Amino acid sequence: MSHHIVQAENLAYTYPDGNNALKNISFLITHGESVAIVGANGAGKSTLLMHLNGHLLPGKGSLRIGDFPLTKETVHNIRRSVGMVFQDSDDQLFMPTVYDDVAFGPLNMGLPADVVNERVKSTLETVGVLHLINRPTHRLSGGEKRSVAIATVLSMSPDILVMDEPTSNLDPKARRRLINLLKSFKHTKIIATHDLDGA
Repeated sequence: MSHHIVQAENLAYTYPDGNNALKNISFLITHGESVAIVGANGAGKSTLLMHLNGHLLPGKGSLRIGDFPLTKETVHNIRRSVGMVFQDSDDQLFMPTVYDDVAFGPLNMGLPADVVNERVKSTLETVGVLHLINRPTHRLSGGEKRSVAIATVLSMSPDILVMDEPTSNLDPKARRRLINLLKSFKHTKIIATHDLDGA
């Protein structure tokens, strides 16, 4: 299952202001592994995650997601197999209702309406917020927004799940539910976190 492999070789990235965020990072993550990226603020965790979904392209070195090296030409293919949950859920939720947000990805994949409807309901149920299906996204609590953001990614059936600080601002019940959800996800998980207990 090479399409689930994530491999970096001497990956480096420098921001336009000259800040070296990543320097010569190499690793191999294989199918089904759960990997936590732990480090201080400013260590480059979010920058690394932004590469895994093609939001940033390597300045030097290479990154391979499955059968594809990360380039401008392969970003579309990579984003179909890598689902990313951002640190700030407001960066991910932009539609009028929860249903619309979770349906957005599957609709853009060209799936039929009945399949989209089933995916929306099943993923919202999986993350424990089916009761919010018709709620405006701007009326959600922080924990509810995080759950819906996760549902938007799961609705596209990714092979690799990438999450940036997924337990931040969650109450203990929502945190436990998220950890149990992540345990049930059988594919590759890459998670940047400050939550050492969660990791």
